[in-house]
Amino acid sequence: MPRSLTFRAGLAMAGIVLLALTSMLGSIVIAETASGDAAAINQAGALRMQAYRLLATRARPDSAERLPDRLAELDRSLASPVITERLPDDPQHPLTRQYQAVAEQWREQLRPLMQTPAATAPADVAARVGDFVDQVDRLVGQLQREAESRIQLLRLFQGVILFLTLGLVFLAMYKLAAGVMPPLRDLLQVVERARHGDFSGRTRYTAGDELGLLSRTINQMNENLSQMYGRLEERVAAKTAELQRSNESLGLLYQAARRLNGAPPGDARYRHVLAQLAAVTGLGPITLCLAQADAEQAYLRLSTRAEDCPDFCRAPDCVPCLDDHDDTPSPWVYRVAVSEADRHYGVLLIQHPPHSPPEPWQRDLADTIAGLIATSISLAQGYAEQRRLALMDERAVIARELHDSLAQSLSYLKIQVARLQALVRAQAPAADTEAVLDELREGLNAAYRQLRELLSTFRLKMSGPGLEAALEETVREFTRRGELSIRLDYRLDHCPLSPNEQMHVLQIVREALSNVLHHARASRCEVHLATDTHGQVTVSVDDDGIGLGERTDQPGHYGTTIMRERAAGLNGRLEVFEPAPGGTTVRLHFTPQMRRDTPATTLPGDAE
Repeated sequence: MPRSLTFRAGLAMAGIVLLALTSMLGSIVIAETASGDAAAINQAGALRMQAYRLLATRARPDSAERLPDRLAELDRSLASPVITERLPDDPQHPLTRQYQAVAEQWREQLRPLMQTPAATAPADVAARVGDFVDQVDRLVGQLQREAESRIQLLRLFQGVILFLTLGLVFLAMYKLAAGVMPPLRDLLQVVERARHGDFSGRTRYTAGDELGLLSRTINQMNENLSQMYGRLEERVAAKTAELQRSNESLGLLYQAARRLNGAPPGDARYRHVLAQLAAVTGLGPITLCLAQADAEQAYLRLSTRAEDCPDFCRAPDCVPCLDDHDDTPSPWVYRVAVSEADRHYGVLLIQHPPHSPPEPWQRDLADTIAGLIATSISLAQGYAEQRRLALMDERAVIARELHDSLAQSLSYLKIQVARLQALVRAQAPAADTEAVLDELREGLNAAYRQLRELLSTFRLKMSGPGLEAALEETVREFTRRGELSIRLDYRLDHCPLSPNEQMHVLQIVREALSNVLHHARASRCEVHLATDTHGQVTVSVDDDGIGLGERTDQPGHYGTTIMRERAAGLNGRLEVFEPAPGGTTVRLHFTPQMRRDTPATTLPGDAE
């Protein structure tokens, strides 16, 4: 198995460091061995000078006493460690042999000759000294060659070390360029692709070093990331589909709630909701069967199929479908009861593929749609019941109005007719008969007027904009009917009234204006509507007419009885009085239903 990159890099660095240390140590050793060469050369060169000085001393008779000192000095110089320590141990070495030749010539020839000055001629002595000097020159030259050989050795050593170092560096660079850079570039390319979301890249370098381990790790990481990314995309797709399905379900529920709100059973909107349910769930056909409670046969069947009849239908025997305790008519039908508050309206039948029952979200959606259908049917029935009760209340109001006005007038007329009949039979004076006829005529006129007012009251409608617009129309109507200036001051914009409260207020104002128009002889009238600080509504009709006088309780005048009954219907009170400046004031006080059903809160408004 190949060595690791760390080991190879360390080995190259160790080799370079080792060569550097070897070069430095070799240089130090060679420099140390050559440190005495110069001194030895100088010392050997000094032998020549000493030999010539010794020759001069011998030739001068007056210097004979210094000759031994010169001889001893040359002996010391020749035997100096400066020279002897530079001699190799090999006796056959040229330097050793040359030194032995110089020493032997000195001891055996020149020194004995110097010690017997009279025995030898000066020319012979000078020739011997010249030979000795020549030997010394050769010794110095040999020392110089030895020194130069060490320098050459140092140069050769340094060159070899430098060559080895450069070779090792080039080898390391080659290994780096050939064995490290290509897989590293390949690895960087794979990492760059992974950084941009592409996990399909793989490296081909699988050696046993660190790069191989890193390559295998990145390959495995990319493989794992690819699998995780694939699973994540699948989960995102599933979540997206689930969110889309939830959005479609919410849209279906919203549309169903809007379409079915109060829609009567059998309306086309039911079929549309069933078609939407089939489209969202992917199930079907879907059939809605509606029946009365405990009935054995459905009175209405709606289906997403064209013929409105599913394959499993056994009509008119609808008990298997309607009864929750019985098994479903088919194993591939999911049944949902259409019921609300223990009231059963029918059943919703959803066919599904064999061996593939509806999923929980499909069942929940079907249950919710069934609940909306039940709520819609319940609301439709509630609206019908409210209309029926409203019709009964309206008939009761008509009966009360007829009883309190026209019935009393007719009863009064009946009594007058009986009196007239008695007078005719008794042949009473014409004056008495005329008086009864006048009362009959006046009663008929009053009854006719009451009938017209009742017809106007029963035909009265509340316009779309509300009470203020109806009051404005009423003011314009009564202004046209008489020479009367009427001003409306409406300050109930912040206080909404129920339709029943608006109708009673409008009728009381109309009755008060009718009394002003027919009896008050007024030229100006004001109608005020406002609230006080406690949220109580005050309706006031003021005129500048002749006042009440003694006619408050006379039948047929001012309609106070009817107005008081309407005030009682509002849980309020009605006041009819003459203010100090004159005229008549009709004032109604009541608390709106909305204020009675909620905690008391101070409302902005004018206190009239």
